[in-house]
Amino acid sequence: MHKIILQITILLTTLVFLTTASFAQKKNKKNTTPPLEVIEKIDTISIKPLKLEKTPVLILGDTLFYVYGNIGSFTPKQRAKSIEDKITTLANDYSFSKDSIRLSKAGNYLNIIYKHQILMSVDTIQALEENKTKKQAAIYYMNKIVDSVEQQLYQKSWQQIALQVLGSLVVVVAEILIIRFFYYLYRRVKVVIWKQRSKKIKGLFGLFDDQKAMLIAIHMARIIRFIIILLFIYFGLLIIFTLFPYTKHISDELMGYVIRPLKSAGVSIKDYMPKLFTIIVIVFMFRYIQKFIRYLADRIATNKITIKGFYPDWAFPTYNIISGLLFIFMFIIIFPYLPNSDSQIFQGVSVFAGIMLSLGSTSVIGNLVAGLVITYMRPFKIGDRIKLGEYTGDVLEKTALVTRLKTPKNEVITIPNSNIMSAYTVNYSQSAKDYGLILFITVGVGYDIPWQKVHELLFEVANRTDHILKRQKPFILQDQLQDFYVDYQLNVYVKDAKIAARVYSDLRQNTQDVFAENNIELVSPHYNVNRNVDNTDSTIPNSYIKKTP
Repeated sequence: MHKIILQITILLTTLVFLTTASFAQKKNKKNTTPPLEVIEKIDTISIKPLKLEKTPVLILGDTLFYVYGNIGSFTPKQRAKSIEDKITTLANDYSFSKDSIRLSKAGNYLNIIYKHQILMSVDTIQALEENKTKKQAAIYYMNKIVDSVEQQLYQKSWQQIALQVLGSLVVVVAEILIIRFFYYLYRRVKVVIWKQRSKKIKGLFGLFDDQKAMLIAIHMARIIRFIIILLFIYFGLLIIFTLFPYTKHISDELMGYVIRPLKSAGVSIKDYMPKLFTIIVIVFMFRYIQKFIRYLADRIATNKITIKGFYPDWAFPTYNIISGLLFIFMFIIIFPYLPNSDSQIFQGVSVFAGIMLSLGSTSVIGNLVAGLVITYMRPFKIGDRIKLGEYTGDVLEKTALVTRLKTPKNEVITIPNSNIMSAYTVNYSQSAKDYGLILFITVGVGYDIPWQKVHELLFEVANRTDHILKRQKPFILQDQLQDFYVDYQLNVYVKDAKIAARVYSDLRQNTQDVFAENNIELVSPHYNVNRNVDNTDSTIPNSYIKKTP
């Protein structure tokens, strides 16, 4: 109530002084003398001097007004410091009376005097900086000083101090209640988390089990409780420091720690918004271009769109290459719009990252280039049975860096693409479906057996073997005439290269059976014929030897 009355009093006083100043200004325009005999007529100057140095007069951290330029040998800083000290002295004088403040002319200055002490001197330059006459400026400063002193005296009254202390106690009690509430809330949340373990709180992507996930949730709740309590304590201190005039500047400083970064961030975001919208438009444009290229790749891969000389299995590798080039081109366009992209630190980090990438990725780049070449050379596809150097197996995966094979023994072999480029590749599956893969075995039979008989038996071997193509007839080649036998090569056709090992085994097995059934020995590798008359030294198993009656 006292504060409201004081504010009304100050407002009325200000209105009185403004009314008086306005009345005096009107009388000056009529060339009449002011009512104060000590104040002479003050001529106005229409031309303002150059901009002068100004220094604020600070009372309890707030700017009361500014002083401009030198007066004699006193600089603006010295003048402001002197005025501050004098106002502080008046604020400590409980016998202060505003009626004791008056204006007095001394040469070219109007002095604001309290009793016999000059509080402030107003010259023409000071008045011009305030866009007032010298008299108006002096009255303005006098009112400011009176208001400041009365406000400080009011803040020091026992009623106001009692209210400030009471307000501080209310804030402290409220802080204690809030802290106790959040501790209680944390305990309740902890119980809820404990009950929800293995139900809603489960393991996190295999990184943590249910127990670990529950402990992490409790720890996060504890951190949130700590942050909230810290914020309430912080703002409680702000309120307490604001209640007391001599600590209000501390409150302003603490608030500045929050406001200044937020304001700076807000200004930065506001200034960056045009560039951000530009980046968003560019990203959206390139995104839809990428989607269109992906659509074309899907259509080409499924043979819904055919391009002469462009194979369907090239569709997605080509899409990946174009997507990478689009991303690089998009980044080049966006780069000037990135925050601090023109700073030396940003450029230095970019150069350093480029150097590290170039030095550490020589083999990686080699494998990438080799993978690209392999893709468009098309030496094999996923699922093909191939032979890479010494390894034979089915192609499981073909990436930009490596190729993985699964051998017939279920071994997975990873081969860098650069090694594939420097080794020979045999593809067993590429033409097997269209032309049939030729499998062959070589059988050594002695010269004493007619070749026609051997051919007949080899065709019988082919007939007994499964998975051999019937529409493509087997054929026999007499490969070599060795010293003790003739090499006969049986060639058959199969459709699936993955069963080659099984077919080879069956061919060899059936060869042994057919020739043994016909009492013909296989003499490969070299076998010296040295047997008895009753054939007890024969290589043919007894179960195949025909018994004579």
